[in-house]
Parts: sequence; C-alpha cells; structure tokens
Amino acid sequence: MNRLFRMLRPRLAARLDREATEREQALRDSTNEAAGLRRLHEFSTRLLTLRGLQPLLEDVLEAMIGLHGADFGLVHLVERERGDLVAQRGLSEEFVAYFARTHDDGMACSRALHSGKRAVIEDVMTDPGYAPHRAIVAASGFRAVQSTPLISHTGELLGIISTYFRKPHTFSQGVLRFTDLYARYAADVIERTRAEEALRASEERFRRYFDLGLIGMALTAPDAGCIEVNDELCRIVGYSRDELMRIRWPDITHPDDLTADQVQFEQVVAGEQDGYVLDKRFIHKDGRAIYCTMAVKCLRASDGSVDCFVALVQDISERHEAGDALRRTRDELAHVARVVGMGELAASIAHAMNQPLAAMATNGHAAVRWLAMRPPNLEEAVAAIERIVAEARRAGQAIASIRDFVRRGETQRSLVDLHGLLREVADMVESEARARGVKLDLEPQERVLGPVIGDRVQLQQVMLNLVMNGIEAMATTPASLRCLSMQVSQDGPQMQRVRVRDAGVGLNPQERDRIFDAFYSSKPTGMGMGLAISRSIVEAHEGRLWCSPNEEGGETFSFTLPV
Repeated sequence: MNRLFRMLRPRLAARLDREATEREQALRDSTNEAAGLRRLHEFSTRLLTLRGLQPLLEDVLEAMIGLHGADFGLVHLVERERGDLVAQRGLSEEFVAYFARTHDDGMACSRALHSGKRAVIEDVMTDPGYAPHRAIVAASGFRAVQSTPLISHTGELLGIISTYFRKPHTFSQGVLRFTDLYARYAADVIERTRAEEALRASEERFRRYFDLGLIGMALTAPDAGCIEVNDELCRIVGYSRDELMRIRWPDITHPDDLTADQVQFEQVVAGEQDGYVLDKRFIHKDGRAIYCTMAVKCLRASDGSVDCFVALVQDISERHEAGDALRRTRDELAHVARVVGMGELAASIAHAMNQPLAAMATNGHAAVRWLAMRPPNLEEAVAAIERIVAEARRAGQAIASIRDFVRRGETQRSLVDLHGLLREVADMVESEARARGVKLDLEPQERVLGPVIGDRVQLQQVMLNLVMNGIEAMATTPASLRCLSMQVSQDGPQMQRVRVRDAGVGLNPQERDRIFDAFYSSKPTGMGMGLAISRSIVEAHEGRLWCSPNEEGGETFSFTLPV
C-alpha cells in the first residue's frame, strides 16, 4: 500500500496543483470579470454625461487603452468610406500624417474598415500585410495592434478604434468580449451625439434662414394662431411680433380670399394633403391690402396629426401693381387702335348712317303727303311715322355700337357668343368690303357652340383687325377671287377657334416671323400695332393667336379661346 501511495503521490500532487491553479485562475477571471463589469458600468455612465463628439471620442479612446493595457491608441470616424482622424494618444506626428494619407488594405484599421470585423495583428513584424509599412511602424515603436469597428444599431459603420502595443501581444477572449461591449456602447453614444449635433446644426441653419429676412416666415398652430414669426413678415403686414403672436391669421386675411385659404388649410388638417400654395391678400395694419404669394407646409406628429404649419410669405404688391399698369397701358393702346380702326371705317360708318337717315327723310315726306290729302290718309301717315321711328332706332343702335367699340374703360369679362360677335363685325365692315370688291363669307356653325368668357369689346377689336387686314391683303387679287372666309369652330374639348382666311398674296417667311412684333407692318401706311395688340388681348384671355399659309395662296389668321 505504501509503495502504491508513493507511486501515486506525484500524480496526485500534480493534479491538486493543477486544480488549485485553475481555481486561482477562475477566481482571477471572476475578479477581472467583476472589475470589468464595474468599469463598463462606469464607462457607460460617463458617456451619457458627455456633450460634444470630441470629448466623447477621447474618453472612449482612454477607456479602450485602459481595458487593453495598450501603449498608444487612435479613433477615427468614417466619412464616405474613408477614415478621418479624430483623436489619438501617444502616436508620433509622423505616423499620424502617414496614417491620414495611407489607405492600404494591409493595415489593421483598413482591414476592419473594409470587412466590418475586428482585425488583430499580434506582431506586425511578422504579418505580411504590414511589410510595406514596417519602417514607419518601427519608427513609431509598436509591434501589435487591434482595430475594432464601431457599428450603429442599424448596421452602419461609424468608425474604427485602434490600440497599439510596444511588444507583441495576445488578447484573451474575456478582453475581446469587453472590447465588443465598449465598442457597442461607444457606437450608440456616437450615433446619438451625431444625431443631436446634426439636429442642432439644422435648427441653427433654420433659425439663421428664419431671421435672415429674405422672405416672410411663420410657424402657426392647427388652431391658426402664431407660434413664431420673423421680422420680414412683421414688415409685410405692419404688426410687431408681439401683436402677431396674439392674432390668428384669418383675422388679417382679406375677406374675399379667406374661404379659398381655409378650404386648403382644413384639407391639410384632415390629412388629405400636406401643403398648398396660393396667392392671397393680407390686410396691413393700416388697412390696405397686401398682395402675397404664400406657400404652406405642415409638420405632422407620429400619429399623423398636424403638429404645426410652416408658412412662407412673399410680398408681390409691386409685381401686382406693375401688372395693373401693364394692363392699363395695353387697354390704352387697344383704345387708340380701336379709334384708328374707326377712322379706317369712316366710309362704312357714313354708309350705315346714311341709309336710315335717307329712309327717315323719305318716310317723312310720305307722311306729309298723306296728311295733306283731303281727307287725310291717317292710316298711311301713321305707318310712315312708324317707319321713321324704326329707322331712328336703327341709327341709334349703330351709333351706340360704335360708341361702345371706341369707349375707354376697364376690361369687363362676360359670356360672349363668338359666332354672333363675328357676325356683328361682318355687318360693320360690309360696306367697306363691297367698296373694295371683297365678298364676305361667314360660314355657318356645324353645331351650336357655348359662349366663352371674355371682354366683348376687346375680342371684337381682334376680329375687326383680322378682317380688315384680310380685306386689305386682297387689294391686288383678281376681283373674282376676292373672298374673305370667316369661321368659328370647336377646337378640342376646352377651346373654340376663330379663323379669318383671305386670298391675298400671303406672307413671306421673314414677315411671318415678325408680323406680331410691335411697330412692324407689311403695309406702307400701317402703324404696326394692330396684330401686336391683338395678340396681347388674346393671350390675356389665355388663348393663342397665330397665322399660317394657305395651300392655294393667301393667309389664315386664327386664334383660340378657352370655353
């Protein structure tokens, strides 16, 4: 027995020593694990108190160097797949500069950057990837390196944190496990800090833009009250900021524009749209109307309800006044052109007046004769007097028509029958056309067309100008071919088209390019304003005026108007 015990004693002693060593290692591991968890808790708590990206990264780097017992370290964030150095400790300026300009896949940080996984080099002098860099590595004094990627919770690579050792180094699994935990905490806080800084930068940019005053701006609540306004909006409406903060925007909206604004506003609140743009008038503090263009966009809460509105307001009063002045100038030019046109129709006007005057004289003499008879023929005398009254009414209507045509006044839109208006123009120029040997052909409508909305006098002026131009264009045309064709037809579902077709010599290409220019005329005595004014009138009615050559000669002038 003693012999057996002596034989087993060394083995038992070795086993007991091994178990004791393992228990001691387990105790040390447990102690290190507890210490590591304590440091991790302290690290994560400290990170939550830091503000600003740079202090955060420096603290992360210090913690990682302490965890590894490393001699040097650096951390850099990723931008467009390249690393930008942010913080470092203990590395030479020469290595930092070399690192900043070198992006070789052999370096540990580049391996981690491209693979998204940790790269561990226990001895850079024996690692083939570091062969091109051993000179700078030797000068920097490190032999081992690890690079751990910092990855966000969405999987985005945020950066790389690297630690360096003067001697070859082997990492334990426990240290690497804590390295991953440190990196995860650091990535979460970096992501949060970046988001906070981006939000602050965005808010600062918005505030600078808000206060810059290039355009009026307001933040408004769903109840139409003001949350914030800038100085430019105060200038536009004449109220101070404090005054506007107590006013709801409907209270300073022109009554005629309020309904259109509120309809779209309520559509946004109901979730049918997120914004709208419209022209509207605000009421200035002094009572005058301010013409504005307003763009509105809503910001919604997570449940889809409207949190607030952002409104951009541009004062367009000057542009509106300029437009009014332009319209007044166009109306004045159109008035001058109508007066000139009446001068050109003097013979027709005289003929139109001479006919009822001559009839009135004839019927007056007849009435005298019927009354002079013995006994007087009262029945015939009354009939003659009634014809005098009818002719007088006819003359009065002709004068009223001419007066309306040449009157000076504001544009007045109403429902206009284009075919009936073209017939009136044809009647007006009938005597002039007959004197020039021109046949007027007003083609019948294929079907009854509805009216258009426009200024009757201005549209009559356009028709008269085109008809007179067509008559004058056939001065050299053989008498048998002088025919002016006029037609009103449907041109698509939403437009009507007026055509005036002559059999004249037509226009050459150079004239056709310039025929609608102001002060250009193909007639020796022309003013060059008729077609220019006509085009401006048609375009003001949202239509189009153009000309095209006829296959058999002559020109067709057409214009379209929306129904």
